[in-house]
Amino acid sequence: MRYADPRCAKLTRVSRGGVCMSNRRPWPSLVVLCLVAATVACVQSPAGDPAQASANAESDAPAPLMTVNQLMHGILFPLGNTVFYAQADDPAAVPRDGTPSTATNPLTGLYGGWQAVENSALALAESAELLRIPGRQCSNGEVVNVKDADWIRFVDDYKQKSLAAYEAVKTKDQDAIVGASGDLSEACLACHRVYRREIPQGDPTQRCIPGAPRNR
Repeated sequence: MRYADPRCAKLTRVSRGGVCMSNRRPWPSLVVLCLVAATVACVQSPAGDPAQASANAESDAPAPLMTVNQLMHGILFPLGNTVFYAQADDPAAVPRDGTPSTATNPLTGLYGGWQAVENSALALAESAELLRIPGRQCSNGEVVNVKDADWIRFVDDYKQKSLAAYEAVKTKDQDAIVGASGDLSEACLACHRVYRREIPQGDPTQRCIPGAPRNR
């Protein structure tokens, strides 16, 4: 029998000899204690307190590199535009770029057409997890409270609406895509009304600070 913990192997060898004392006389009760100690050492979980383990995991997580604004501009915005394109136009009709492997437009690239729309919708859902990383800042330097109940609810809704858009895109049915992408857009706006407030317009100082929902 092979043990990951060397203490287990050592204790087992001692118990097999029936000896736990220096005079090497058998002591059955101590043999039982040795076996119990070996078993506990082998099966006891090192995780400890789940809350502490979670806190340690968060503290060990790498700090995010992008602000929320940069995340939106660099990832979510271009992905969303690719999905929304299919509301009124046929992605399959978009001609491929002359050098598709270097195309900057996903619809005209090597994985263009409907595949680009599917990939973008699924990537939107995956990107929701980027919005949960602790320590991410808004463009005004305010740190996002990723444990805020509203933030969690908005991110969850955005992820589910992105997955629904992905399922709709796979059908290539325009009516289904219009409905699903409309729901996705509304999920984004619901979060923006609370977390992307600009009072007055153009002033980003209130961003990431939860407040009363505002009109579009």
